[in-house]
Amino acid sequence: MYETFIFDLDGTLLQTLPDIRLAVNEALKRCGYSYSFSLKEARALIGNGADMLVKRALKEKGDDPEAFAELKAAYMPLYRDYQNLHAKPFNGMKEVLTFLKERGLRLFVATNKPNALAQFIVEDHFGKGLFTAIEGHEEGEPVKPDPLIVNRFVEKYGIDKSKSLFIGDSYVDVDTAQNAGVKSCLVTWGYGFYKKALLERADYVISKPKQLAALAFGREA
Repeated sequence: MYETFIFDLDGTLLQTLPDIRLAVNEALKRCGYSYSFSLKEARALIGNGADMLVKRALKEKGDDPEAFAELKAAYMPLYRDYQNLHAKPFNGMKEVLTFLKERGLRLFVATNKPNALAQFIVEDHFGKGLFTAIEGHEEGEPVKPDPLIVNRFVEKYGIDKSKSLFIGDSYVDVDTAQNAGVKSCLVTWGYGFYKKALLERADYVISKPKQLAALAFGREA
């Protein structure tokens, strides 16, 4: 039985890809680039924080510091402004989180999304009080799969790692769990590329949010 669930955000709790794509494409246009990304292509940009997303969006110019600085300066305000235009919780997520909370589990969010944006969008969709704590990336700190945020939660809230599960949609989240010394649950409704190697690395793999309830209480998902 688990006492604590720690969630990734984009692609795990919320469907945010359309808004991220919109912001990236508008930023590229403003900076004079002639290409744009489809939804499928934009999915491959996500996973290691905003800086890596910008570098991936630049393609062969990703290591050009001037190009990076220009595109990031265009992207970040758009990312903030567009982030909640179409975002929504995945089907069944709010219901299962409420169910878990009511039965005593502590719920957390650890994301590479900038912290202020993470706080806003999670509370906008899930309200205040559902999650014990929400923490995103702060400038100058490492991004997941570094276990910094998870370890902060452990220290501040007295979390027992042996009774904790990190839930996310990509290899970044599985690596984060392993780096933090907690079990991992890979969800297949998100933005990861679910190849055999990744599926085998996760401790659990689920395809529907309602399966989280079974995992919480020690039953097969």
